Amino acid sequence: MSTDKMDTTSGKIPLRTHWIPRFLASGVDYFELQDLLSRIDRWDIWCREWSAKAAGHEQLGHEALAAKRLVTAGQAFGRAAAYYHFAGFRFYQDMAQKQQADRKAWECYRLAAPNLKPPAERIAVPFKGTTLVGYLRVPAGVAKAPCIIIIPGMDSRKEEMRGLEDEFLLRGMATVTYDGPGQGETWDNVKMVYDDEKAAIAIVDFLVKRKEIDAGRIGVYGWAMGGYFAPRAAATDPRIRACVSMPVRYGLEAWDELGPMQTDAYTYLFGGVSFEEGRKIGALFSLEGFLPRLKCPYLVVHGEKGDTVDRAVAEKAVKEAGGPVKLVVYPDGDHLCINVRHKSWPMMMDWFAEQLAK
Repeated sequence: MSTDKMDTTSGKIPLRTHWIPRFLASGVDYFELQDLLSRIDRWDIWCREWSAKAAGHEQLGHEALAAKRLVTAGQAFGRAAAYYHFAGFRFYQDMAQKQQADRKAWECYRLAAPNLKPPAERIAVPFKGTTLVGYLRVPAGVAKAPCIIIIPGMDSRKEEMRGLEDEFLLRGMATVTYDGPGQGETWDNVKMVYDDEKAAIAIVDFLVKRKEIDAGRIGVYGWAMGGYFAPRAAATDPRIRACVSMPVRYGLEAWDELGPMQTDAYTYLFGGVSFEEGRKIGALFSLEGFLPRLKCPYLVVHGEKGDTVDRAVAEKAVKEAGGPVKLVVYPDGDHLCINVRHKSWPMMMDWFAEQLAK
């Protein structure tokens, strides 16, 4: 049975090992994770227990900051932000708890940002009468860096992506990670809709004006549901030179097959709508007609052990893409190929570096 299709309303934890690779990739300590998963036996205490662990790292951050141990402060606040993010991760049973955890994640990452190596610059990009909040990181010693726009997925946000960013930065690429419509700090003002590739295009508008960024070398990376928005953005905006979906999602037409863990998340992203309203909004999500217009190099990464998107979807996207396209399948890979990130991340990042070479 698909873990994403299991119901949390029973109070039981839906196969707690399912997200372990993702937690670890985001900076969660292995031993603390084992402690958490051994003690959390009901979904209603998930947010509380994760928040308690996060608070410990937050306190370490404040102590280090007071002592001017800035590297240590950045590390501690970065961990605290990730833990608070996962505290509110798919937790819709008590919105007051979730919102408190979310706010703490934003607060801690804001404290971490200037003390990361390289630092993360908080940005606010105009969009639909409000702003998209995100962070720009630029590799040291690179005068005009190529830049990767990271589009988070259904239940991910900017606070989760530091480890991913670090790998891009090591290869000389700048990164922008932002909360898209319906996500994180943007949720209050703009909800997720089918055509929110426009948000990524707004980020491109911002980047081309930055002197540290080479405007001719911008790529877009879609994580999970971001793998739907990324090719729509690249098909629309020729300034995007390379695109990756990891994995690709063609649409949300099979609403009733998603299961409550996904539909709960989407109805929240859509603005706290009902299940039936969610179905109507979800029916608008589609890559139909966009992929033939996608002319830049396109990489689709698929994990055979993922339980959210079938390989047939990846093959369909590759067949329809209008430009150079490559499909990489990891037989042992999960939904995000994050359990094989020692292979999937370097492959994807080196591909980006080659496509964006001068």
